Amino acid sequence: MRLLVVLLLFFSSLVQAAAPGLRDAEGQAWTGKLPARRIIALAPHITDMLVKMGATSRIVAVVDDHDVRGAHRRSVGGFPLVADAGSINYEQIVAQRPDVVLVWGSGTPKAWIAQLRQLRLPVFVVDATKLPGLATQLEQLGLLSGQQATAQAQAEAVRRKLAALQQQYRSSNRLRYFHQVWLQPLYSVHAGNLISQALALCGADNIVKAGPVAAPLINPEFVLQANPDFILFSEADAEASRSYWQRFSALTAVRRQQFLAV
Repeated sequence: MRLLVVLLLFFSSLVQAAAPGLRDAEGQAWTGKLPARRIIALAPHITDMLVKMGATSRIVAVVDDHDVRGAHRRSVGGFPLVADAGSINYEQIVAQRPDVVLVWGSGTPKAWIAQLRQLRLPVFVVDATKLPGLATQLEQLGLLSGQQATAQAQAEAVRRKLAALQQQYRSSNRLRYFHQVWLQPLYSVHAGNLISQALALCGADNIVKAGPVAAPLINPEFVLQANPDFILFSEADAEASRSYWQRFSALTAVRRQQFLAV
């Protein structure tokens, strides 16, 4: 029996020793449990990735992912809620005794992350600023949640898809577009955004150049001067957006009725 205990401690130490090899999006070495058995995810896309790789049973709480916040106690997937887009309940998070709190580097408020760390909670920052980073995210989450094999297969599939798209559109004629993310006032995203990177991979270039502001306010005159081949907007705003742009008949996208609602 004593030998069994020693062996269990030995193998446990091997798992813990492997943890520092894992680093988050900020380069911080992970020194917590591997795999984490109690996970809190503070971004809907992180929750989705965990569920997709089969780690549902390890998720103990998430951020609200409903269209209307504050009206629900559980997420769309049925997980307890500890935060929404504008507020966070630190007391509930602490009460969940998480092995890891997954935060989104580009979306979780910095003040939240700082407070979570001040409470000595195990924080791991997940983020991707380049398309290949999406595969890296899957690998990180797979290691954290004990779903390495599934996550690795998903990550390799992402890399194959990116490579195939790059090859497919390598010699195609490139298009230029304007991405409207909000109509009144008129907002867009710049060329460094992941959405813009995905479109660039498929042969379309954002007329809004990369810059320090993630979602810049746009003057319609800028769009007129840039004269994009097509205009991209939300399906929810499709009718109002089409009506708005129709008055700019000089635009190539308008003359050819090249609108894309997603």
